[in-house]
Parts: sequence; structure tokens; C-alpha cells
Amino acid sequence: MRNQQEDGQKTVTHTPSTYRPEIDGIRAIAVSVVLLYHLKIATAQGAFLSGGFLGVDVFFVLSGFLITGILVDEFQRTGRISITRFYGRRARRILPPLLMVMLVALPAAWLILLPSELDRFMFSQVAALAFFSNIFWFFELSEYGAQSGLLQPFLHTWSLAIEEQFYLVFPPLLIVLMRRFSVRSVLWCVAALTLAGFGVAMLTTALHPAFSFYTPTSRAWEMLLGSFMAIALRAGYRPRLDGVFRGVPVLSVLVLVWAFVSQDLVEMRHPGVDTIPVILATCGLIWCANPKEPVTRLLSSGPFVWVGKLSYSLYLWHFPVFAFGRVLSVGVPSVAEMALWIALTFALSIAGYHLVEKPFRFHLAPRPFGLLIGLAILPVLGLAGFSAVNDGAQSGRAQALAALYGPNEVDNSVLARASWQLINRRFPDEDIGPWNAQRPSVSGTTKLWFEGGDTHKVLLIGDSLSKDIYNALTLNADQFQGFEFARFNLHRQSLAEDLKILVTTPNFAAADVVLVAPNYYREYRRALDQMLGAVSGRGKHIVVLGNTAKFNAGGAQPLFDWYLIKTGDRSALETLNALAPKYEDKRSRVQNADIRTIAEAAGATYLPRRTLVCPQEDLCTLVTPEGMKTMYDGVHWTLEGARLFGRRAAEAGWSEALRPDHIGG
Repeated sequence: MRNQQEDGQKTVTHTPSTYRPEIDGIRAIAVSVVLLYHLKIATAQGAFLSGGFLGVDVFFVLSGFLITGILVDEFQRTGRISITRFYGRRARRILPPLLMVMLVALPAAWLILLPSELDRFMFSQVAALAFFSNIFWFFELSEYGAQSGLLQPFLHTWSLAIEEQFYLVFPPLLIVLMRRFSVRSVLWCVAALTLAGFGVAMLTTALHPAFSFYTPTSRAWEMLLGSFMAIALRAGYRPRLDGVFRGVPVLSVLVLVWAFVSQDLVEMRHPGVDTIPVILATCGLIWCANPKEPVTRLLSSGPFVWVGKLSYSLYLWHFPVFAFGRVLSVGVPSVAEMALWIALTFALSIAGYHLVEKPFRFHLAPRPFGLLIGLAILPVLGLAGFSAVNDGAQSGRAQALAALYGPNEVDNSVLARASWQLINRRFPDEDIGPWNAQRPSVSGTTKLWFEGGDTHKVLLIGDSLSKDIYNALTLNADQFQGFEFARFNLHRQSLAEDLKILVTTPNFAAADVVLVAPNYYREYRRALDQMLGAVSGRGKHIVVLGNTAKFNAGGAQPLFDWYLIKTGDRSALETLNALAPKYEDKRSRVQNADIRTIAEAAGATYLPRRTLVCPQEDLCTLVTPEGMKTMYDGVHWTLEGARLFGRRAAEAGWSEALRPDHIGG
């Protein structure tokens, strides 16, 4: 079937399967904005191309359009669709470049990552190979205090997983439809599926935005819309390229530029209603492409086509390069470092495209292809198994840093896990940690922690920072004789629900004192009002802690690690405490005046928490007198830090302020 494309007085004729260079040009735009978005270039407004993540959605539409076109062409040509050949083509397209990146990344990971990071890296490779990395990363990044996604070399493979999950379902369904119905009837079936998929996306995004981001059911409508266009062309529907339709490509580019520059993932309903402009703009570029039109000519030009052909390799390489670069960077990555990352990404992509991607995709016979792919998979699976058995067996980076760190733990994830051990020792039948720290624990909800007797019973409420205070007070039990402590977890995303549970717990009923000790975020006024409203008027003495000191050196490492690695001299840590106030987040200090006002207006006692960490304005304790790290990130306390800060709390008279009969702020 041939399709007539009207261009003014001249008719341009194409077969649906004709190579369209502008498609590669659209790929070039999509991969370019994704790369620039992941650089996180700081601007006065936030980050350059804050909506660059939408380039992935452009890829989804293109994928649906191209692959559906190939399948329908095959059916119209032969009367059938070979699923075996389809998945064989997908394997040749996807696996060789992916495995090449994995094999190159393996030694880099061993040299660059810490043991816990290396564990996660190994398992993420297996998830990427099995095409369930979208699910893997949803759970990994949902953990409380999870390491930044920008430091995960294979996070970007979530989009590959979504595509492959879609193509496990759609081609078999298309075969059934093509056998039973005409092409035009199939078209309207796909239209109905697209609308249904969009409805699912809107519902899922409204209920759980993070889950919606990673689930194929919320992205299917984007690929289905591409499929709809591909089938429409083969059903004989002709794109209008005269009149107002001639301006569609220009308008589409303007919409894409607007979205890439101004949209923000945190503020968007995405994927869903707010994704529509980008999806429709992508469809406009595909449907209304015309060799006589300037945008199409630009997208079909040599540089755009060249980048477009490299787009898959660029996408695969850029994230590991950027992630390893960030881990190695001391502080905020410089412009020179970012330029090096881009150059290395292109160099590796060009080499991989010519040495691996093209030969494996077009020239290698099935038997050697399968053999080489199998051999490439073995080290990935083998090392993942080794990592699981040896629980992160010391990485090269950990060994290299061991001498520099001395008695300090190199891996902050180890310190983070250790910070939960006091609570877990109290109730060994429940493992509390980052994986479940965003909800009330079973022990905190159902068990009575207080042993009774003539003691002051203090219930700490808040998120993981209340855990730090629990550690500080418990580790200094000799300084708080006559006190018992319990803890109930509150999370800001489910605060109202958690507070309803709190007031029904045995510990709340038994407590004399409620110690409010959360991390205060931007919505701290509303959150504190909610907490005080829930616990006030119930016969409890209420104590509110101010915000703690928070630090950020601007890079991947906490301030202690950043300074130690930057100086390369453990003796230089003696100067870190005096340097620390320069890197303190001033917003938390400003909040404390408001927190005190709100607490005292509610009749609660206010205690400053920042002074435990920063006993003087020009001195904050990131290193104990014994040379030990006090924080395992920018805000949470190590056990060594908690021990020191709890001692300072005792010296500051907290035992008096925590007495149920205490009066005054």
C-alpha cells in the first residue's frame, strides 16, 4: 500500500516502510536532552533543561511507531508475523550494546564503588539483563535515605525494561487482531487501548506517582500512540501537509523546547495529563514530516542523523560514565569534568556502535551470535552470584581508602545500617531499617517498650532523626537515670494516618512525655501543627526539638568523606570541625525560630537540637575528639556521633526538661 503525502502543488510519495531520516533526527533531540538533563547543570532557576527527562517519553512514542510499522508490514507482506524473528531482532538490537557496557563497567565498578554500592551494582546488572530493572529501581530508590539515583550506573535501564515488558504483550496481541480484523478495525482497537492506557496512567499517577513513573501500564499509552500512527499510515490515512498542517512541525519543536526547559518532575502529573504536550508534539513531528519543510530538513541533516544513529549507544553509555564520574568527583562536578564525561560518552558510543552494535545486529550468523551473547552473560551472572555470597567482598575502592580512613568505616551504608541496631536489639523479631523506615514499625505500634515502675516514660516521635535521638539518649542511659525511652515512626507523606495510629498505641497511653523529634522539611509549619494537634490535650508533657544541623559539600560524599578524600590526610580532620559551619544548610537554622514559636504557642517545651552538633557558632562537630565520624550523610548521626551528642544533651540539662513536671521553655 502506498501513501500519498500532499505538499502544496507537489505530491510526495512514500511507502510506509521507507527510511525516514527525520526519525533519527528526533532520536538525536531526545537523547541530547536526556544527556544534558542528567548532567544537572546548575542555573539560577534550578537545573538546565529541568524537563529533559521527557526525552525518554519521546523515545517511547518513536519505539511504538517504528516497531509496530515493522510488524504490520510483515503481516501485509507475508500474511503472518513471526514472533521468533521479532524477538530475535530485539535481541540483536538490545543485547550486544547492553552487554558491552556491562562488561566494561564491571572492572570500573570494582575500582570505583564501595562494597554496598558494588552489591547494588551487581544486582542492577542482573535486573537490567532480565528486563525488570524498573521494578528493581522502584524498590531500591523507595528505601528511606536511598543513595541518589545519579550515582547508580544502571538506573537508566528502567526504560529498556518498560519497553521490553510492553513488547512481551503487544506483538502477540497485534497478531490476534491482525488475523481477525481489517487494518482499519485494528487501528480503532489500538485507539481504544491507547485511551484506556492513558486512563490507567492518570489513575496510577494520582495514587502513587513514584510507582507510576516506573510501571509499564502507565507508559503503554505513549508507545500505543506511536503504534496508532504506524497502523494509520498502513490503513491508508494520509497526513495533511497543506494549510495549517504545514506549521505543525515548527509548533511541535516549540512545544518540545518549552517542555524540556520549563517542566519539572516534582511538580508534574507525570506520566499523565502533563505529559500530553510532549507526546502530541512528538506525534506532530512524525505525522506531519515533509521533506520540503524546514524542521524536517533540519532533522534529516547529517549531524542530526549521525547522533540519532548513535542514540541507543549514547543512552547506554552516558549514565554509567556520569555516575562513576560523580562518585570520583570531589565536591560539585566542574564544567571540565562534565565536558570530559560527554566526550568519553561519545567516544565509547562511536567505538561500540562500529565494533559491536552494527556487526552483531546485521552481520553475525545466529549460532555465533548466541554463543557470544551467552559467553558475555556469564561473567555478569557469575560476579553477581559472588557478590551475593560474599556480601560485598571488599571492593578495590574500599581497600584503597582503608589506610586513609583508619578506624573509620569507609562505607556509609554500613554505618547507616548500624544506626538501627539499638532498636533492633530491643525487638529482635522485627528488622527495622531503611527498607521499612517510612512506616510505623510493628513493635512501635503494638508492643509496650516501658517496663513500668517509678520512671519517666518518654515517647519519641518522628522519622529517622527521632531514631538518632533515641540512640543518643539510650547510649547515655547513665546520664538519664530514671528515664525510659520508646520510639514511634512518623513519615511526612503519611503523617495524618500515622498520627491516628500513634494515639492508639500502648506506648502513647503509658508515656508521661512526648518528645517531638522529626526532620523538618519545607512544610514544617503544617507538619508541626499536625503533630502538636494530635498529641496536645491528652495529659502528656510535650517537648519539641528544633531542627538539627545539616551539611552539604555539594557532591556525592558527606562532608567528612569529601574533606578526607580531598585532603588525602587523616590529620587534616583536626580542622574539619572549624570548617563545617561554612557548609551548613542555613535554612534549618532559620526554621528553628519558627519551630520554637509554634512549640511555645502550643504550651510545649522547646529544646534546641542544633547546639548538640554545633556547640559554638563557628564550630560544628563532624569529627569526635577520638577522630571518629559523627554523620554518615548530611544529617543522620552515626552511633559514635549519637553517643557524643547524647552526652552533650545531658550536660545541657535535658534530663530536667524531659521531666513530666517540667514547666517553661
